[in-house]
Amino acid sequence: MRRGAWLALVFGAGGLAVTLWLLGEDLGSLGRVPAWAFAVGAALVVVNYAAGAVRLRLLTALGGRPLPLGACLRAYALGLFTAAITPGSAGQAPAVALALMRDGLTGAAAWSVNVYVWVLDLAFLAYSVPLSLLLIGRSVVPLSSAELVVFAAAVAALAAFLMWVLTFRLRWVTRLGRSLFSLRWLERWRGSALPFFERVESASDEIMRGTFAQRVVLHALTAVVYLSTLTTFWVMVAAVRPGAPYLTTLAVAQLPTVLATFMPTPGGAGILEIVTASLFLTGTADGRPGGGIDRAAGGTIAAAILGWRLLTFYTRFVTGPIAGATFARPAVEGGGEAGAG
Repeated sequence: MRRGAWLALVFGAGGLAVTLWLLGEDLGSLGRVPAWAFAVGAALVVVNYAAGAVRLRLLTALGGRPLPLGACLRAYALGLFTAAITPGSAGQAPAVALALMRDGLTGAAAWSVNVYVWVLDLAFLAYSVPLSLLLIGRSVVPLSSAELVVFAAAVAALAAFLMWVLTFRLRWVTRLGRSLFSLRWLERWRGSALPFFERVESASDEIMRGTFAQRVVLHALTAVVYLSTLTTFWVMVAAVRPGAPYLTTLAVAQLPTVLATFMPTPGGAGILEIVTASLFLTGTADGRPGGGIDRAAGGTIAAAILGWRLLTFYTRFVTGPIAGATFARPAVEGGGEAGAG
């Protein structure tokens, strides 16, 4: 864990250096962001944590064993921290599951909560990523308008298909998991893995039975989770470049954030900053997101990117360890299922 944290910080520093070089500025540009922007951004970060915790609270309630809001906040904070120190945010789901198990959920129930979180995330990405592509697509992908629409529709269809599989065909996933445990080097754990997959299916069925109103609330909370982070970027940009278009600026932040899932560095650190900066360097020279930027405006954009990442990413290195330190009791007996997941 320490190695992942140090790698994230090292890659982040490297990415920041490249970003400042691309935009022709130095660390002094951070002073161009007014204090009120950091205050608003910090408030949005609090909203993000609150929405993420309430979402987990509702999901545990749907599973029949509601956890206190504080426990869900701790799980969410630990998930964000682990996402920041693992490539592709791969450690987020296991960290959330382990935290929920530590506070009383069975392994199957904890992983079922994660499955529904993935469904909710995919639902948001299914409609938001295509919109982002259409807003700044020509700066990202060299396609004609018609080709761009087809590409955006394909992205939406893929996200919708994955969401459908997790919602209605979870057995395809668990069947694949069972097959993996038939391999010779995993066969020793097959006896405990098979019952675990069965319990995940059962627990997921319980969560998926939520009412229409409950689903609407969960989707709304998911939108708040994402939009609070993206809006923090707009606040930073608008503070130094008044008049920055809201939706286009959100699109500039969202695409690198999604791509960070496939980046080899912990939490996409370094690469995410560079990709975001590059989106400001393409197209025209009027300083609009996704439409290019001149060197004179580069310093203000560098400050906005740095401020955004400080608030939404590097604060996790403080909140995560604090959340982990709040555990005051030993793991529950049901935690033994973690090894099967």
